[in-house]
Amino acid sequence: MVGSSRFVALAASTLVVVSAPAGAPVAAADTGQPGTLYVRGVDWCSDTGPGTQDVPFCSVQAAADVVVPGQTVDIVGTPRYGGKVTITRSGTPSAPITFQGVTSNPFGTPAAEIAPPLLGGTITLSGVHDVHVSYLLLDHTTTDAVDVKGAQDVVLDGLYIAQQGPEDATAATDGVSVDGASSDVTVSRSRIYDSHGNAVQVASGAHDVTVTTNELEGSRYAEIAASGTTADLTGNTLDDACGPALTLDGGSSATVENNVFTGTGHGTVCLAPTAPAFSVAADSAASVTADYNAFAPHNGRTEYSWGGAGYTTVAAFTAATGQGAHDLDDVGYAYPDATDENSPVIDSADADAPGEPATDVNGAPRVDDPLAADTGTGARTTYDRGAFERQDTLSVAGGATPSSGIGPLSVSVTPHGAGSWGLPLTYTVDFGDGSPAVTDASGTVTHTYTAPGVHAEKVTVTDANGSTATRTTKVTVGTATPPATSLAVSPDIAQGTVDAGTAFLTLDHSDNWELTSRTISWGDGSSSSVPVTAGATGHNYDEPFRSYPLTLTQTDIFGRTATATATFRPADSYTPLTPPEYDYQGTVKAHGLLDLTSSTLHTDSNGVDAVALRVTVTGGTAGGYLTLYPDGTARPSVSALNFAAHQTTENGMTVRTGPAGDVFLCNGSAASVSVKVVTAGIFSHAQPGHSYAPVTPVRVLDTRSGTGGVTGPVAAGKSITVSVAGTHGIPADAAAVVLDVQTTSAQASGSLTVTSHGIADSAVTTSYWTKGQTVSNLTVVPLADGKVVLHNSSSGSVQLVTDVFGYADATGTGSLYLPSTPTRILDTRNGTGTGGRIAKLGAHQTLKLRFSGVHGIPSSGTTAGDLVLTAVSPATGGYLTAWADGTTRPGTASLDYGTGRTTPNEIMPPVGSDGYVDIYNGGSAAVNVLADQYGAYVAQ
Repeated sequence: MVGSSRFVALAASTLVVVSAPAGAPVAAADTGQPGTLYVRGVDWCSDTGPGTQDVPFCSVQAAADVVVPGQTVDIVGTPRYGGKVTITRSGTPSAPITFQGVTSNPFGTPAAEIAPPLLGGTITLSGVHDVHVSYLLLDHTTTDAVDVKGAQDVVLDGLYIAQQGPEDATAATDGVSVDGASSDVTVSRSRIYDSHGNAVQVASGAHDVTVTTNELEGSRYAEIAASGTTADLTGNTLDDACGPALTLDGGSSATVENNVFTGTGHGTVCLAPTAPAFSVAADSAASVTADYNAFAPHNGRTEYSWGGAGYTTVAAFTAATGQGAHDLDDVGYAYPDATDENSPVIDSADADAPGEPATDVNGAPRVDDPLAADTGTGARTTYDRGAFERQDTLSVAGGATPSSGIGPLSVSVTPHGAGSWGLPLTYTVDFGDGSPAVTDASGTVTHTYTAPGVHAEKVTVTDANGSTATRTTKVTVGTATPPATSLAVSPDIAQGTVDAGTAFLTLDHSDNWELTSRTISWGDGSSSSVPVTAGATGHNYDEPFRSYPLTLTQTDIFGRTATATATFRPADSYTPLTPPEYDYQGTVKAHGLLDLTSSTLHTDSNGVDAVALRVTVTGGTAGGYLTLYPDGTARPSVSALNFAAHQTTENGMTVRTGPAGDVFLCNGSAASVSVKVVTAGIFSHAQPGHSYAPVTPVRVLDTRSGTGGVTGPVAAGKSITVSVAGTHGIPADAAAVVLDVQTTSAQASGSLTVTSHGIADSAVTTSYWTKGQTVSNLTVVPLADGKVVLHNSSSGSVQLVTDVFGYADATGTGSLYLPSTPTRILDTRNGTGTGGRIAKLGAHQTLKLRFSGVHGIPSSGTTAGDLVLTAVSPATGGYLTAWADGTTRPGTASLDYGTGRTTPNEIMPPVGSDGYVDIYNGGSAAVNVLADQYGAYVAQ
């Protein structure tokens, strides 16, 4: 069998790893003890936070990186992020740094079944001094559990160390390894099981090492191996080592006292080990003192190897060496749950042996067993040999009545108990709320709790010799009113992207000690239970673009309920597709209908609701327009693109997709047209993507005036590079930028190509023009290094003007997209959007267009519109500017138009806080204006 029954229970995780009850001991928020850092695996932990009890660290390493002398790191239960911990910060002799596991005795759980917090990794103490590590459970496989390297004044106390992996694994790893550059290291009151190397290994050169009061079991080599060191090795229980349980060589100097050697064999690796139990090499024998050690049942195994000679009995060893005058053999199995009351290890140790602590491996005090003779020596003659001190078998009863109620709560306790030694008993009652404990309690003790919370009321029985036992009762004192609750909801943001169709709820956890259940109704017909200790939860919605009422209902331990509500509106985030490619090239007949399928448009992935397209059309023998709209819906009275006969025109638009992800394209011309379609990006409610942040429109390039650092027209076939991120309100890490690029003063027909600088094969044609024509076009350009490249693909020079309207952020916290069925919301020819007034937009006049709260757009939270703006048959050339109502008109253009040409352009204007967009006619003559709505951006 591998290890003891205690180890098997531990390794199989049947022990209860306990963290403090949430919110205990009081319900109010608590920042913890001054000078204490907290590590706790709760939903609201943060490795970049303050490490307080309210906002603890998630990992021990985060605390180790900031701890200062005099501070204690409380590891409350298993950390959220385990793994290797490297300690490089030191304390001082008067202000050591302490890392300690913290557990709370769960009510009704036997103490023997409580294990320390599981760290799930190894600890390295590198070049440090004055550091204490205690009460942690460490698993290790291919590395040592604890490495002490070049460290001084280190205490390792109360550790549970378990080697995991098959017994026949080849890696020889130690439980605790102390290198030769370390000194003043203490390993005490720890349990180290089944090491594939040594339980404790001390390398040559180390000095002043103390290994005391540990249970060391099942190591493949030695339980304690020290070479070339000075050490005190006292009071350990050494069991089942394959090699010597304790070995000293390399000229070591040591005191070896009060150890109990119990082992007879181990697992499948060494069923019957032949190595001596206690081995001292010839180079160390003269410097080692051995006495008061004890050996388990004699099985023919050599008990001592001393200076090269072997001895099978204490008598033979003492006669030959003069050592071990008080050693014992045939003492029986010396664990407290199996030690006979008459065992000679009881009350027979040397209390003055160096390093012996005042408590045993379990933290139990040194007590006198009245049933055993006191044959020990030193300041007290009642110390037991080995790691365990025999205790009185005590029982204790009596708990607080009642154990729960609304505060103030009056309770009574009547303690009573019994002991196997028949000694007088005394009782102490600690009500666990900070009030003074009642000592020498007799009869019935009463108390009134005034502080709400979960309190651990303890009755401790103590016999006349100092043995103790404790019984703990959970007392819950409720608040006068049900605990208040709250929730905050937002889309799920992670690693700079947002899943806009997933609601992420942040829950109040300050009073969760008082709760028994939490249920959330998600507003879509589903609900779920959420653990009362959870600080957050989430839910995916299948149907976006509607508001869902969320209701959190919580029930406390007294059956009282409280609710909190919120509203969530699933939306879309944006994912650019780079490099862009022509997804469709072909001819659409006169008044024909083209089905752009989901596979063609790349909209067949999860949750896609809209697609960003760039459409190029070359007119035939007649002019006309194109309309794009969702498959499965009626064709709307809108135009995404207008063109003249034999004219090549390009425009961008975002189109909502049909149920299958398809988009219809209708040719509104009396002649066939040539069409090219590029998918620039997709909008999905079920995929992480980018959010959008509109900015006040700003001009970043104008080659006519030198804005942007380039003066003069761009020559034929030449390119210019424009920096758009890190300036004008666009952050340096923006994922994409929304640009409107105008070409003017063209000396020849041509086209403009826009490329993402640093992204190969990302060029896309955004504009076509004829000689002398001014053209503008909106485009979304992915960014790699904050720059875009504009290339003049014509045989003549052209002036370039570039305006910025917003960016796709790299944080996921910007606005989200709500696509809509294409809808005409402004037509000055028939009074749509003007309150019925039929009139062209006059020269240098402004029109105020309501955008929010109509046509399916939310009445609040709208930050930008997604429109196709069209100037109809202008009498002269000019431009339109759209911007947020209530703000200053920017010096930018949203649409440039020429004489007689009906000209569309996609625009994404900011929306005013009143829900309106202003449109200004910068031309010298009145013009009819259309605006078709394709969607909106809304704040999270």
